[in-house]
Amino acid sequence: MALSQVEKVVNLYKTLARNPSLSGAKIVELTDNGISILSSWSQRNLERKTNQKFCQTHMLNSELQVQSEYFPIDVTTEFLSASTEDEQRRAVLRQVTIENTTKQFIEIWDRRRLVKNYDLAAWDVHGDVYTDSEFASFEWSPDKTKVLYIAEKKFPKSEPFYKQKPNKKDKDKKNEDEDEDEVIVGNEYIYKSHWGEQLVGKHHPVVAVLDTTTDTISALSGIPDELSPAQVLWVEDSQSIVGVAWKHEPRRLGLIACTNRLSWIFLLKDGEYKKLSSDGCAVRCPRFSPDKKYLIWLEREAGGAHHNAHRLMYLDFNFENLKADVLVDIVESSIPIQNAEKFYGLYGRLPRRCWSNDSRYIFLSTPQQNNMRSYIINTETKSIIEIQNDKSSLVILDVKDDIIAFSETSLLEPPVLTVGKFTSEAINSGNIKRNKVSTAATIPGAENLMYEPSDYDYDNDEEIKHFNFIYFGPKNGDEKSVPLVIVPHGGPHVNYANLFILDYFLFVLSGFAVVQVNYRGSTGMGSKTVEYLQGKVGDVDVKDCVTATKEALQKYPWLNPDKIGIIGGSHGGFLVTHLSAQYPDLYKAVVARNPVIDIAAMFTVSDIPDCRNALSKEERIKCVEEVNCPFDESTPMSESNQVEVLVKMFKCSPIIHVAKVKAPTLLCIGSNDLRVPPSQGKLWYQRLKANNVKTKMLLYEDNHPLATGSVEIDNVINACLWLHEHISTEKNE
Repeated sequence: MALSQVEKVVNLYKTLARNPSLSGAKIVELTDNGISILSSWSQRNLERKTNQKFCQTHMLNSELQVQSEYFPIDVTTEFLSASTEDEQRRAVLRQVTIENTTKQFIEIWDRRRLVKNYDLAAWDVHGDVYTDSEFASFEWSPDKTKVLYIAEKKFPKSEPFYKQKPNKKDKDKKNEDEDEDEVIVGNEYIYKSHWGEQLVGKHHPVVAVLDTTTDTISALSGIPDELSPAQVLWVEDSQSIVGVAWKHEPRRLGLIACTNRLSWIFLLKDGEYKKLSSDGCAVRCPRFSPDKKYLIWLEREAGGAHHNAHRLMYLDFNFENLKADVLVDIVESSIPIQNAEKFYGLYGRLPRRCWSNDSRYIFLSTPQQNNMRSYIINTETKSIIEIQNDKSSLVILDVKDDIIAFSETSLLEPPVLTVGKFTSEAINSGNIKRNKVSTAATIPGAENLMYEPSDYDYDNDEEIKHFNFIYFGPKNGDEKSVPLVIVPHGGPHVNYANLFILDYFLFVLSGFAVVQVNYRGSTGMGSKTVEYLQGKVGDVDVKDCVTATKEALQKYPWLNPDKIGIIGGSHGGFLVTHLSAQYPDLYKAVVARNPVIDIAAMFTVSDIPDCRNALSKEERIKCVEEVNCPFDESTPMSESNQVEVLVKMFKCSPIIHVAKVKAPTLLCIGSNDLRVPPSQGKLWYQRLKANNVKTKMLLYEDNHPLATGSVEIDNVINACLWLHEHISTEKNE
């Protein structure tokens, strides 16, 4: 690779990395004179090789026009924060390194100063506080005295069978009467299962309460020991709590990107645990209305596809009759709604605050086809109203007193913070006028680019015929002048939406066009589309990628059919290795990140062994894993069924076609990946080497996403250079 090309790609990456990513916003204060909004951002710091977090305060007038904004403040060491309802006190979970030891503190601030600071290690009530997206909570009680959160359970200390100790008589007498922690001999090597990929070290969470009045920290009792509590909220009495409880016995299965785990919405009142949701379901995102009278959450059947459509549940929260109702049901394909052509169901999360001030309307965002759209749900009529928007993606970040903070973004534009006010006009029309609060930097060269979604329907007898793809690249060009990169997503049950992605912007600015493929099995198109892929992996998803390739070549004549590369990670890696093997003369360069190569070998060691997309529903029923039941290793399979399962998994895996691969292949592998073990990529590398196919493997000390600072920089730039080396139409100097 010519030095000039390397410098060009690195400089483009540096330009793109200057654009921060909007991670959240909070409407802090509303007065007659205006509104205060606190936005949260993340930006790549290339010199420090990390993502730097900062927040910024924006002051708006009553017309939602920006009046002033303050300099960004670095909050990289702040892991969680919460304010009392009246914004008079703020709690911060801060993680810092002191004398080479990482410690967590909970700080309590008032409007003028730091009031209290709790060293959690010194209190020694629990282990680390959970800060991830699956478990974490951090919330003030309504009476403004207590902070609620999730932390690792404190386990008894263990010592080896033999450890030299001082004689008792030599101990300091003043410590003789002090209580000592329980110590168990010989348990220091006992295995403790955790919650999988990106949740290593999270074994058994507990609900913790910091009482700032009595300066005490306690772990709540009453939750059954076989359950892991998460996403907890205060009830209005400042004593009871509501949350999610996952069943973790007999085995904790991976949670990241898996919304199918058996769980319940629960109420813990006076130390008594009570289920609020139905058995056999997977639940998430409990949210109270502002008046605390109503509780909503997302729910689906447990088991099945790792990510599928949810229903929105609604509970009139009184202690006499706790029976939930369905506000929005699971959508199998699509349904008509009030002011839009179609609605394809709910797939995302709920915003932390998502209610109108009168507790009648709910605001949420969800993937729809190839975009992110936002909606108003009327709790009385159960109607769904789409919030009007152009072709960009619209995501709700926060709602307070009918003021709504949004993120607006597209493939062409980094996210921008906008704000609007919900009025009665929007109830029928979905029209919420929005004003920009932040401004995205102009990216040189973006004016010559375009994105365009395309739908495709097969003319055949298959139950699901539809999929879509997005073109992102030059607006035009000389015939066959632009090399093409096909990018199927991972998951497999997620989707590409019209969102700014640095990797793909880098590819396009450096001379490629990109086609993102939402193959059948993607979310945002109804539950039947998600489920259709099961039993057909390595078949319909591969077919859709090839169809998207050919359709793009026909639709955009400037694309070069002899210069086509493919890149994908996880299930996307599964697909690009399949494509390179099944269509060796079509695809000329491959980048595979943590690819699934042999499902039969992977499912026994992955953190998600219930991932059996190689099997259809009927085959899973035959193998005693019924469709709406969780994965259960205690249920035995017959010997013939076990063999049949493994053979089916092997036959739909890329490894069976490896001998046909011709294209130069770059493998990016995380040595700490628990979702797709690194042995998968290494197997492909070894087989390609044996077959004299040009290949290169980058091995990173990282996990599945390959997203930590230095690792992300290296694998993204290496991927771009690999494609330039093998399919670029530019002459390397």
